[in-house]
Amino acid sequence: MNQHLSLNSVEDFFALYLVKKAPYTIPLHAREKIVAIVPWIDLILIIVFLPVLVALLGLNFVFYSSVWPIMGAHAYGWGLSTIISFVPFVLEVFAIYGLFKRKKYAWKLMMYASLLIIIENILFFSIGGILGGVIGLYILFQIKEYYK
Repeated sequence: MNQHLSLNSVEDFFALYLVKKAPYTIPLHAREKIVAIVPWIDLILIIVFLPVLVALLGLNFVFYSSVWPIMGAHAYGWGLSTIISFVPFVLEVFAIYGLFKRKKYAWKLMMYASLLIIIENILFFSIGGILGGVIGLYILFQIKEYYK
């Protein structure tokens, strides 16, 4: 049997364990409130983290231009973290309009951003980040049906 990993199979896996087999389902009225506030929370986080991200990219440039010749390959971790953090941010920026319109593509962009954040936390051994990412995915899959 030829099985391959696709984004649809990953989505189906999480839908199975975070919705169908989940021991607890978020009540309907709570899910409706979550769907209403998610775009606003995302917009606020984008506004708050934009200056942080710009500063981080500037520090990254300074770091690599001054420390790279000394540290060599040991400097990769910080650059990798910056890149992995930047991609979910961009995905969330692209999702913001669709979140307000409850579009499926926006939900998928948020799922991809969440998965990348979890991968980053796994790579850097952040147990709290992994746990927070899984909780975020749980909430995201609980409200999936509201996005068409």
